[in-house]
Amino acid sequence: MTPNHSQGDQRYMLETGKISALQMGMTIYPVMMSTAMLAGPNIMAREAMNDLWISPIWASLIGFLSVYTTSQLHAKYPQKTFIEQSEEILGKLFGKLLSFFYVCFLLQINGYIVREYADFISIFLIKTPLSMISGVLVLVCAMAVMGGVEVMARSAQFFFPLFVIPLLVMIGLIFPDLEPRNIFPILGNGLIPSLKGAITPQGWFSEVFLISFLLPFLTDEKKGKRYGMITVGLVMISMIMVNLVTFFLMGDATGRILFPVMDTARYVSAADFFENLESGVMAIWVIGAFVKVSMFYYATVLGAAQWLNLTTYRPIVLPIGLLTVIFSFWGLPNLAVVGDLHLLVIPVLLVSFCCLIPVILLVISAFKKSNTAYKGARSG
Repeated sequence: MTPNHSQGDQRYMLETGKISALQMGMTIYPVMMSTAMLAGPNIMAREAMNDLWISPIWASLIGFLSVYTTSQLHAKYPQKTFIEQSEEILGKLFGKLLSFFYVCFLLQINGYIVREYADFISIFLIKTPLSMISGVLVLVCAMAVMGGVEVMARSAQFFFPLFVIPLLVMIGLIFPDLEPRNIFPILGNGLIPSLKGAITPQGWFSEVFLISFLLPFLTDEKKGKRYGMITVGLVMISMIMVNLVTFFLMGDATGRILFPVMDTARYVSAADFFENLESGVMAIWVIGAFVKVSMFYYATVLGAAQWLNLTTYRPIVLPIGLLTVIFSFWGLPNLAVVGDLHLLVIPVLLVSFCCLIPVILLVISAFKKSNTAYKGARSG
């Protein structure tokens, strides 16, 4: 049996499930949108104020670039995740080194996401220890990851309407009270504020890079790039809509409220029946956090298994889950530190690992292939 066949057999031992491109999109949408929905309006309003609706447009460019880069790498190295592609492009030694940093990066980011979730839930469950909240979330996500890519994608598909519909209902209920005049003047201070407001959202959009760990398992691989682009476009539209609704309702106060969507939900009152819907927003966040943590968890586990050349990733699911909980506290002493990291450090890490490095690898790959073709032409 040739080495290539051995690698292929190992890959199928690691993951035998198959999902559709639509399921991939339904999985990635909450990954990018869950945090953006809750904290996005506040973060973008601080810099852009009434131009906060423009910031997602600038930020989405990183998302579209990430989809293009990931799809091109997949076309050049089909049936391989980014971890395997790195070894193909850089060689075994440097590829293994880069892959190790990626596994550590995914683990660290997932720990940070779990901590964000725990801090938010602790607002409502005051007496519950953060470690308990984090542990329960990771344990539930571990069950989805243990089931493989199909279970995870089907879970995301099931929860997708529950993530989107309540938000649309809430917007519909407060629609009569919105003040569209708050949007003016548009670009009153030029483009710079809206560009500054796009710094943090760039990180959320770059997370679409995770499709690299799903593209090899699509039943309709040719649709992967298109659905990736559609997903980024829908997230951009969703961010614009959420930003506008909160700003139309709260005006300049949007930048001073930590979770504007929560306050928007408290504002809802219709026929003395739909009132104080913040529990609905919390439910949306929990669903989004489950899908997001599960996706990062799966990428970490699959990447670690490929890096270690394992034939199955299931034995390392729980150990990596335990490390994720530990990383949710390591270097994150309080909510203030978590918030500060969220504004600049995390976005820089996400854009670097999820967009810039893949672009560099794509360029190296193109150079290697052109150089090989040139040598072949000369020898011929």
